[in-house]
Amino acid sequence: MENFFTAEELVENYEKFRKLINKTFTGDRLDALNKMYDHFEERIIYTPASSFEHFHNAFPGGYIDHILRVVRNSLKVYELWKDLDMVTEDEISRETIIFTALHHDLGKLGGLDEDLYLKNDSDWHIKNQGKIYKMNGKLHYMDYHERTFWLLNQFGIKLTEEEYLGIRLTDGLYDKTAEDYLKQFDKDKQLKTNLPYILHQADLMASKYEY
Repeated sequence: MENFFTAEELVENYEKFRKLINKTFTGDRLDALNKMYDHFEERIIYTPASSFEHFHNAFPGGYIDHILRVVRNSLKVYELWKDLDMVTEDEISRETIIFTALHHDLGKLGGLDEDLYLKNDSDWHIKNQGKIYKMNGKLHYMDYHERTFWLLNQFGIKLTEEEYLGIRLTDGLYDKTAEDYLKQFDKDKQLKTNLPYILHQADLMASKYEY
């Protein structure tokens, strides 16, 4: 599990990731994204997607592999929703789909200078709990969605309300704090965008495949 990707595959996935960004975005948004990912370049290549072996992609390079898969799935689910006349490109653009998918787990990178996940130095926890990585105690505790928005803010990366909700609600009802958004019976408070549903389906599919 720990050596799931070769060094060459790690670099290849990272290059796919950066190429996607440069192909999709333009102007100030592209400049800000490239500035952020230049900053994280040496860390993001090795970042896992989770910390336990029984979760998804808990190995070096798991983060980017997961992100690329969620982007691919999101675009496929998006096309399905369009085919079913449940969404239009005027409501949700392809750029919005890709931006949201790229950043739905951004907070898992950690802080500006510290990783969120550190290789576990406890053989007992690895053997008995499958806890391959431990949380970095040097970081302030934040929900990783909150850390996502904090990181985007540090690099001046703006996002729309729809993109905010798409990232915030990607975990669907697996996240109890999302219930007020997703189990809302007041018509005026119900979601006005289907983006969170598209992202949740894509992320769930990716996680199940990786598991």
